[in-house]
Formats: sequence, C-alpha cells, structure tokens
Amino acid sequence: MSNTAERTATLGFPTSSTPAPSATGTAPASKAPVSPAKRATPALKTFTFPDGHISFAYPETWTARTVQPPAGLPGVEAIVADAEGNDLLTLANGVTAGCAGGPVSRRVFDQASVPAMTAPNGTEPRFGFVAESYGNGEGYFMGLTDPRSLKEGEGASSWCNLIPTANGGLFTRVYFNDPGFPNRGAAEAWMATDQYVQLKALLLSLHYA
Repeated sequence: MSNTAERTATLGFPTSSTPAPSATGTAPASKAPVSPAKRATPALKTFTFPDGHISFAYPETWTARTVQPPAGLPGVEAIVADAEGNDLLTLANGVTAGCAGGPVSRRVFDQASVPAMTAPNGTEPRFGFVAESYGNGEGYFMGLTDPRSLKEGEGASSWCNLIPTANGGLFTRVYFNDPGFPNRGAAEAWMATDQYVQLKALLLSLHYA
C-alpha cells in the first residue's frame, strides 16, 4: 500500500462498514435546543502545532494531545477530547495525501468561510457540516474542506477533509458514531447543542501564521 493510501485510510471518515472511533458527536433527538442568548461562552485556551504555523482555540476544559502518524508518514496529528476524555476531533498538520472518491448525494446543514486558513493559491477553505448518501449508506462529515465539497445535490464528489497549506496540508475530522445520527432531523437538532457550537468555533478559529 502506498503512503497516500495509508494516510487516506487513517484519516478518511468511517463508512457504514468501518467502525468509528469513540465519540460523542450525536445528541439525543429529544434534547431541547439551547437558546443562543442563554449559552455561556466557555473560557478558551490555544493549541499551536509544534512547527508554530497552525493554531486553534478550544474550551479550557477540553484537552489536545499530539500523536505521530503511522508508518513514518509526515506530519503531526492533534486529537481533541472533551472534559470526560471522549475524543471529538482530529487535526493532522503537514500531511501530503490527496482525496479521491465516487459521486454522492449531499445535503449541507451548515457552512462558513475560514479566511485565516487561505491556501497558498488563494483558495479560501470552508467549514462545513454535511450528510452524504451513497448506495445504501449515509455518512456525516464536519470539518474544513474545499468549497467544491459543499456542492449540494446528486452527483457531487465525495467529501474531502484535506485543505492545502504552505507546509503541506491539513486534515480535519469530527468523530461520529456509526451511524452518526438516526436521521437528518437528529443531525439538525445537534446543531443547537453546546458541543456543536464549540466544535464549530474551534474549526473557525484555525489560523495559519
């Protein structure tokens, strides 16, 4: 297997046939939405990758640890966990793999620009939270991506969680259970929770210096 294939397998989003890492990405569908006016803003701290280029802000009760990629591949991975130790998100900095995938049907729940991570070629990456249908399966994806991965409808290219940077590339992936949600209504309900708001804020805070 090539290095690129190994990297894609390590960081690719789990499908219906691949168990997902432990996560708390899903919220009970019956949980009442939290009013933004009543949501407390958590105290934040900053994580910076060892090379000093990419940083992000995250709640001070969460933790971030670094691990080395497998098989001597380049880059450093940061895994973010909540206060209970549940892994929520992985970010891999300085990676060199690409993305490939077949056509899907995509629904975009949320998206926003992340100008502080603009690529060397001038492309501005986007934050996105989407659902993709492929065959008999459905997957949920959340992270930074090229704007092309936010095209809605049939025949769209599958999600790519790699964005180019001056030091190689950055993968971002929020962990979800398998299946991520019982239905799309539950996914939309999760967007009203503190966990979703804090994960989105972390991803939007990404900055390349």
